[in-house]
Amino acid sequence: MDWSAVRHHFKQTWLTTILSLILFTGVTYFLIWAESQTIQSNLMLEELVAGAESIDVHTGDEAPRYEGRIVHIVGPLRILEPISEPDYNIQVLAVKLRKRVQMYQWIEETTDKENFLSEPGDETQKTYWYHKDWRDYVVDSSLFYIRPGHHNPTSMPMFSETHISENVKIGWLYLGIEVKRKVNDYYEIWSDSRPERSDIKLHSGFYYHGDSALEHQIGDLRIHFSYAGREDDIYTAVGIVEQGVLQAYSASNFPTADPIALLRKGSYSLKQLHDLERRDANIHTWKYRLLGFVQVFASAMTLHPDWVTLLLQCQWISSNLRRCTRLWVNFILSFSYTLFVISVPWLLHKPTFGAMVLGGALLPILHYSTILMRRETTPEPPPYTRWNNNAR
Repeated sequence: MDWSAVRHHFKQTWLTTILSLILFTGVTYFLIWAESQTIQSNLMLEELVAGAESIDVHTGDEAPRYEGRIVHIVGPLRILEPISEPDYNIQVLAVKLRKRVQMYQWIEETTDKENFLSEPGDETQKTYWYHKDWRDYVVDSSLFYIRPGHHNPTSMPMFSETHISENVKIGWLYLGIEVKRKVNDYYEIWSDSRPERSDIKLHSGFYYHGDSALEHQIGDLRIHFSYAGREDDIYTAVGIVEQGVLQAYSASNFPTADPIALLRKGSYSLKQLHDLERRDANIHTWKYRLLGFVQVFASAMTLHPDWVTLLLQCQWISSNLRRCTRLWVNFILSFSYTLFVISVPWLLHKPTFGAMVLGGALLPILHYSTILMRRETTPEPPPYTRWNNNAR
């Protein structure tokens, strides 16, 4: 590689190059953080499941016996006190009651219209149109293009919220707040019991704050309820017993990490519960990895094309890669770089898996390189020229 050409090109493109390097640094940190979180979650899960003991919580109250121990329990939920919304005449025996509040507001939409007969630079014209609809948040009408006649309230009179029952048990064990937060199997409430308040109307399971349940005005509220964790539903939970309450477990090896607890609807053994948690964690991790790869690829595309041309002057790069388009070159390099960054934390935690990921990062580079070829069969790199984005 001609390092004088590198220095010369950096002087010409130093601003965009530095910005691209900042993007690379940010996405590298993001990938390492995501993998570190995955490793930490796996270790905490292993520690929790390894120390858990399956017990029967339906034969006598043995809370003092299991104090400070990690337990695995299965059984139906018992809700000691119902959750209620008196204004709407709603009362349910469940772990959670969720209230969703929406407001009727003006909504601005835009469409782009092509007009090739107009002056240069004005080929695209925007068309604004307005309609009314329900939204969970306040739509700021002060930002509308046409503001007269399209005014929305500046705040919500009430907000969406979730109520959690205070006294929930499985057998003789109460469930702690962090355990109850994991109940998310929601069912919608379609009530036909009309509220006593005259300013609240009921229609098709929705409660309306306004003059009419059929003809809505700007600022009217629409409220819908749902609940999760019904009485007698079977749940499986893993946590630590503290004063007769099943609480989230704080891993000893990770004192600064958030406590962990497991709760799923249905009856599961410890191994089944462990496998389900690992599967969900892996799916979540792969979403982060895909997002990281997209960010790396976008950062690579922001670099000036001449940087790719300079890279291709390296003697170990084969002529096959030099004939590829810029898009394909950046794709290959981004793929290898993403896998390389992912492999670094795993090399410290699970060297075998980390080495496999590192090997996957090197494969595309080796495929397009002359490293595995004989020296005499390696063609000489062409002289430095500007990038030619021809197809392969």
